[in-house]
Amino acid sequence: MVERREPGYLAESRSSTVKSVMWVVSLVPFVIVCLRLYVRIKVKGVFGWDDGIVMVAMGCLVAYAAVSTAAANIGLGKHLEVVEQNPNNLIYVALLCNIGETLAIMACTLGKTSFAVTLLRIIVQRWAQTVLWFVIITMNVVNVLAALFVFVQCKDPRHLWNPAIPSECWPTYVFTNFSLFVGAYSGAQDFVLALLPWTIIWRLQMQKKEKLGIAVAMSLGIFAGGAAIVKTTYLVALSAKSDFTWELAPLLIWAAVEDGLAIAAASIPALRPLLRIFFPSTQSDNSYHNKWSYPLKAVSNDADMFSNPQGESHATVYPASGDADDKSNTSILRDRENIWWSQTIKRTTEVDIRYNHTA
Repeated sequence: MVERREPGYLAESRSSTVKSVMWVVSLVPFVIVCLRLYVRIKVKGVFGWDDGIVMVAMGCLVAYAAVSTAAANIGLGKHLEVVEQNPNNLIYVALLCNIGETLAIMACTLGKTSFAVTLLRIIVQRWAQTVLWFVIITMNVVNVLAALFVFVQCKDPRHLWNPAIPSECWPTYVFTNFSLFVGAYSGAQDFVLALLPWTIIWRLQMQKKEKLGIAVAMSLGIFAGGAAIVKTTYLVALSAKSDFTWELAPLLIWAAVEDGLAIAAASIPALRPLLRIFFPSTQSDNSYHNKWSYPLKAVSNDADMFSNPQGESHATVYPASGDADDKSNTSILRDRENIWWSQTIKRTTEVDIRYNHTA
């Protein structure tokens, strides 16, 4: 076993890895978000709350990468015995790591919130909306508390990065255990948001190949869930004060990976129109038929036009006779003003939905 004072031990460094990974997992989702904004604004001519939220999330991730890089330049990723040779560097590494943890938490939270808001825009089943609102509210409450606890666990927060300043603090296990809970819950949220679209998309009357492609694109957050699980295994480093400059490096790296995957997963589904721009030969018929039930009073003439809230698609509704059908799909398009329609199905119609991908 390598002794602490041996040259090989003191020469060990994760600093370069920290910086490389941070910027790779920041720049890739940055490009994806930029493409998303191009599609949303230039191609579709819309900009929603989910777009604004993902932009803020991306800003937090870039700031996190910058803060972590600054910390790595002065000692993060090296053994404590090396960093403490310059006490000021040790103080600044601890301060920057605390700031970085907060930015990482917010980037992750906002990235997942953006995707949940996107799902709210296209899903009308009440049970699914209830699940989404539960995820959004609990996710933000839990993670905001985690971000605050980084700094409020001591009466004098300066003690966190400068132990020479006396202060009363929570027992170490309190923040560690709460962080473990947040990490596990964050991973569970990823899996819920990744699997929920399958329950909706698979009921559509579309070609199976197209349904599979859309469902997979909207389920990429499952990889963020995997990163969250790995990150959680490193959370015990929060209590490893004996060599925190070394032990925190993998935790911060996996937090960045989770953030980048969450933001990318929230944005990739919006890039589908780019395939039709760069590969027009692969464009398929954008129309499909779907049973859509709605109250009789919603129909005022022979063909009514309904648009979703963002004006991204239109459905021409042709009234058709038929019995009440409680299995009809209502999850694709709707008029937001009639969101609380009666549970009773008054009429079943054939809906011909065509997506407009031009600006």
